[in-house]
Amino acid sequence: MSENKQTNNKIEETEESKKRNPVFWIIVIVISLLIVAAGVYVGRMWYADYASEKNEKGIEVFYSEPASEATTVATELKDNPVDFTALQKTNSDLYAWIKVPGTRVNYPVAQGNDDEFYLHHDYMKNYLFAGTIYTELCNKKDFTDPVTVLYGHNMYASEGTMFTTLHSFEDKAFFDAHKTFYIYTPGHILTYNIFSVFIYDNRHIMNSFDFSFEKDLNTFQDTMLHPHSSLAYVREGAKLDKNSKVTVLSTCCSGDKSVRFLVCGVLAKDERTK
Repeated sequence: MSENKQTNNKIEETEESKKRNPVFWIIVIVISLLIVAAGVYVGRMWYADYASEKNEKGIEVFYSEPASEATTVATELKDNPVDFTALQKTNSDLYAWIKVPGTRVNYPVAQGNDDEFYLHHDYMKNYLFAGTIYTELCNKKDFTDPVTVLYGHNMYASEGTMFTTLHSFEDKAFFDAHKTFYIYTPGHILTYNIFSVFIYDNRHIMNSFDFSFEKDLNTFQDTMLHPHSSLAYVREGAKLDKNSKVTVLSTCCSGDKSVRFLVCGVLAKDERTK
């Protein structure tokens, strides 16, 4: 009986010491605040995804799947799948459209007077955390630059909007099976061959290199063809030269703000459309 009494006394003393010890309660409060903060963060990301999904429904009206090759007479110009007349009446900053087969990427591309505006504004210029796919003023709108960079958010959800599903290319089988993406502009269908995907640091590519200089162009082309990355796939036989027109799709990586995930395509075909 005396041993049980001593044990009970020790337990009571331990509980009592916890009550009197401010450090114990500080730890409890900190942990509670972290749990609440995590819940708020997850809630905000869920709502951002929800708002982006809702916004996406309004975009669909401007795009219709292009006719198959078999139904297009060789001497005729193809129909452009994007109604740019209607799109640009909605917002004159919308000048192109990006589609990546196998992913959910099927969006208009914007370029405004402020490079950061479309980071958190939708295609109608309303605030939206998910933003819009966009290019910066340093890039021409006809995609004739040696390197053009398109930016889009990673919304973290597995089936998220914007550039989230570009992360499907982290799977080698997916990379092997999906070899092209398309950019539509008024009067043109641009077909790009995806030649590499990799994790890169978060430097501003267009500010870090001057692609009018051969040395800078060669350096970045070599990086795309021979990336030093823990995750990188390069298409066998891929080559670039001084005349290559590359478009890079850039998005964030979940949980690491110091890096970006890049999907790189080289222009393979420029077709005129009606």
